[in-house]
Parts: sequence; structure tokens; C-alpha cells
Amino acid sequence: MDYEDFFGEFGAVANALREGLSAQQRLLKRICKSVEKGDLKSAAKDLASARDSAGECVRLVGDAAEKAGGFDMPAYLGSGDFARQLVAMCAESGVNVQGEGSSYEVFPYRLKIDPQNAELLVNGRKAAGLRPKAVVEDLAKGRARLLSAAFNPAQYAAELASAYDLALIATSKGKQVARDADIYLTTLYKFLTPMRRFRREYDAQAYAFDLSRLYAAESNESSDGRRFQFGPSRNNNKAIRIVDRAGNEHFLATIRFYSE
Repeated sequence: MDYEDFFGEFGAVANALREGLSAQQRLLKRICKSVEKGDLKSAAKDLASARDSAGECVRLVGDAAEKAGGFDMPAYLGSGDFARQLVAMCAESGVNVQGEGSSYEVFPYRLKIDPQNAELLVNGRKAAGLRPKAVVEDLAKGRARLLSAAFNPAQYAAELASAYDLALIATSKGKQVARDADIYLTTLYKFLTPMRRFRREYDAQAYAFDLSRLYAAESNESSDGRRFQFGPSRNNNKAIRIVDRAGNEHFLATIRFYSE
């Protein structure tokens, strides 16, 4: 199944219906004008044409309903056709996508395909529609809006530094720890969002997106005067995947704050 093929077929019926409705509007205008002038003979002739045109419009509405109802969305999602077309649309639009099966990531969005309920979940929320092209366009626009939103790297770094200091104390277990030790970013997230409701308001994807903007900042200095440095890890399960403005992916695992 290909949604674009279905969309083209439906569009042909919709265009014919649009032309029929436009003809109806023109006939109605002429009919009203004839009645206004007292030319009932012309009005009767146009009313007959309008009746025939209306019948054709009703038929076209039936065709459109049959086509829309005949597209099996659960089967489309479950067969893998939707996913293949989504990935193809991402490639065509230059959108970075990663995943397989029913789970994908178009940073900073996580996508979950749910064939049983005929839904696509984007960061846990139901997508407005299921046309791959429209989904990719909406994700690209959403990412552009996020990138254009105000962001103060130095201030955000200072907020991270506060959580970092708490994490150092908590992970030391009473032992002396270097004040500039590396801390996993996943560990830091737990200190930023200690309660479940905080994690709902500031989920892991939003955190990853903020880290990507901090990673792209021109300066690595926080507003508390310290500097920060991201680090990698041999264990990719501990790393957070980000995608920069150019579409390049990076894996950030740790961060440390230090004073020069």
C-alpha cells in the first residue's frame, strides 16, 4: 500500500466533486438572477440542469466515501509500508531518521507506530494524521520552531551545574570525589527531574534537545563562572543521541564542570 497512490486517486474524485459544486454555484447564481428578473422559463431550464448536476455530486460523494473507507489503515501501519514510506520521505526531505520496526526517532521526536489502534504516537502523543509526507513536514516544522525558541546557554549550563554538584555528592557515597569528575548525563537528568510529574513536564527528549543546543553553543562557560565539557562513553546505552542543525548525529554520555 502506498498512501500517495491513494491520495492521488482520492484527489481525482475530490477535484471532480469540486468542479461539480462550482457548477452548482454558477447555476444557482443564474437561477436567482432569472427569478429576480421574472424569467422563469430560463430559471426552470437551469433548475433541471442543477438537478442533474446535484445527482452527479451525490454520486461523487459516494465514490469519495468508498475510497476513504476502503483504505485499511491498521493493515497499512502493520505491514511496514507506512514506516518505509516515512523513512523515504525523511530521506527526500533531508530529515535525519533512525529506527526500525515500530519505533523511530526524528530528533527530538520519538515515534511509535500503533497498528492496532491505527495511531502514530509522537513523544507519547497521538499524531494529527498518518500521511507520511504530512508527518515529516509537521516534524520538520516543529523542530524549526524549537530551534528558533529563545535559549540561554550560559544560564542552562548553570542549572545543569547545580544538578551536577548534587550528583557528585550523592554518587560519592561518603568518599572524596574530584569536584570536576565526569557524571553521566542520564544520571544528571534524574537530579533535574526528581519527581514523575517533573519528568512529564520536562521529558527525556526535551532534555536531549536542550543538550544539543548547549553542545552547539559558541561558549562553554556557564553563568556561575565554571566551564563544561561533554564526554563520550564506550557504553552507548549510557549515551544520549543528539542531531545538530546540519543533521549530523552525536552521542553525548558525560559532562563535567571545572574552573580554569
